[in-house]
Amino acid sequence: MLIRWVAWGAMMALHFLAIVFVPASIAPALAGSVYLPLMPLRALGLPVLSQEPSGGWAGPSVLGWVAVVLVWGLVWWGVVLLLTHFVQRRVRRASHVA
Repeated sequence: MLIRWVAWGAMMALHFLAIVFVPASIAPALAGSVYLPLMPLRALGLPVLSQEPSGGWAGPSVLGWVAVVLVWGLVWWGVVLLLTHFVQRRVRRASHVA
């Protein structure tokens, strides 16, 4: 179980570092990873974006950042569960063969 938490923490940390230190080549994808989870919430009327500056993009509000972290936390947890499921299955198969 510890390996799941370590893998999840590593994925979350890498995603956070990629957002903070945005390489220009993947900047649009990283912007999408922040704004795409907020679009349905904004459509529901939740205040997930702060006040828009004149002529610019509105940044996420505190509620928006919480939503982004929760969405990506769940996504990365699902990835970890899938990976550990396949690794454990492979280990079980290898132990039966031996």
